[in-house]
Amino acid sequence: MNMLYYINLLMPYFILIVIGVITPFITRKTIVFGVHVPKDFLNDKEIQGIKTLYIINFLTVSLVFMILVVIRMKNINFAVGGIFIEVIIMFAMYMKAHYEVYALKSKREWSKGKKEIAVVDMDFRKEKIVVFSLWFLLPAAIIILTLVVGIYMYPNIPQRIPMHFNFRGEADSFAKKSIMSVFSISIVQLIMTILMFVSYKMIELAKQQIDPSDPELSKEKNLKFRRIWSGFVVFVSTLINAILMGTAFIVYGVIRDWQSKIAIFSILPGLIIAIAAIVISVMTGQGGERIKIDRENDKPSSVDRDDDRYWKGGLIYYNPDDPALFVEKRFGVGWTVNFARPSIWVGIIVLILIIVSISMINVNVMK
Repeated sequence: MNMLYYINLLMPYFILIVIGVITPFITRKTIVFGVHVPKDFLNDKEIQGIKTLYIINFLTVSLVFMILVVIRMKNINFAVGGIFIEVIIMFAMYMKAHYEVYALKSKREWSKGKKEIAVVDMDFRKEKIVVFSLWFLLPAAIIILTLVVGIYMYPNIPQRIPMHFNFRGEADSFAKKSIMSVFSISIVQLIMTILMFVSYKMIELAKQQIDPSDPELSKEKNLKFRRIWSGFVVFVSTLINAILMGTAFIVYGVIRDWQSKIAIFSILPGLIIAIAAIVISVMTGQGGERIKIDRENDKPSSVDRDDDRYWKGGLIYYNPDDPALFVEKRFGVGWTVNFARPSIWVGIIVLILIIVSISMINVNVMK
């Protein structure tokens, strides 16, 4: 059990370090630390030097910090809080590299005299962009099963039920039996499924980003990219609901002798999701750049549009003239939002309210 406890605590650090190391190499080739670099200058020695220095600095600081975490592992608050410090370390190293590339680009005037090219395929939305939405019937079925079993078991559920488990797999919060406490997990399942479906729609509706040097090939890669990641969203939604169903079955008393299983049960799902996300990211690259197509040529792939002025720190997209709500991220794999659109802020407020509501449900249940 002690070994599982340490693995549970250290796993997020290893995952963050892996993400920090691979991210500069899976973004679009012409986007270097959130800065657009014309493909003619991608092999510049100073650009390569900035990448190398980023890896060295990030690994050095992260490993030193993780050693400190291991030394103080018995302090659970420090170990858990250290995860946020590791995120700050990654962000700080990224911002340092971002401004170095940006300064180099300005000094060399790489964008001077360059034409900005944008390609739009009017038939793009007619294609099969994401996997079938009916796949969400899987997580929906798990919610229904959780509810049905809960209703059936309700009369036999003890008056004091476990609601939260620590890193050792021990129940550390309990609640009195009530309709809210027993079925609160199903409510969380429903909310999580809705959020994952919103993510699925985000992938479908995100703005096109097509390479003008080979539009057809770029389009094919991007469509495969979206289908793969939309399928991943369905997989994650299904797995999360299955995990929550397992937790609910512990509460209902369906799963017995759970103390010996909960630690492993809490590690594996998160590990599976993280490894799958990393593997898919490496295989696809941002926008599908790393996806191999049989008819692929040897021309370097790039999106020849310099819109650095709309990206704050290479991370936040703010373009009032762009009607798109969702765009590709510049650092990493996936999508972000156009913060200039009022509807996005409405969505952010709704998301905050949902998170607060879930927290209030947990607080009220455990009173």
